[in-house]
Amino acid sequence: MIRIDRVSPIPVYKQIILQVKKEIILGGLKKGDKLPSIRDLSRILGVNVNTVLKAYERLSAEGIVASEQGKGFFIKENMGVSEEAVRLLKEVAKMLKECKVEISLAVMIIQEVWSNERI
Repeated sequence: MIRIDRVSPIPVYKQIILQVKKEIILGGLKKGDKLPSIRDLSRILGVNVNTVLKAYERLSAEGIVASEQGKGFFIKENMGVSEEAVRLLKEVAKMLKECKVEISLAVMIIQEVWSNERI
């Protein structure tokens, strides 16, 4: 399910994109699944239809979703993240939570490692 954080510095359309990608990676959305209609999702989230349209168009431009005229948007790709990578991510997240590492600190650590500053 897509949720919007209204205090996040991340634009709403980008939050939608990231959450669709997250659902694909975690298996909540699979190839061939239909996304909510633009109008339905905009109503559910309480955002402008153009915001949802922008997110869907960006996902389409990335080749992650495809639109079918008159039918809607469908998941096209599985994001290329292996089941093993997802398993490891879940394991690390669970371990950090059990060690009582704040999520914001975990994100900072991941960002630092991602940027190769301290590998």
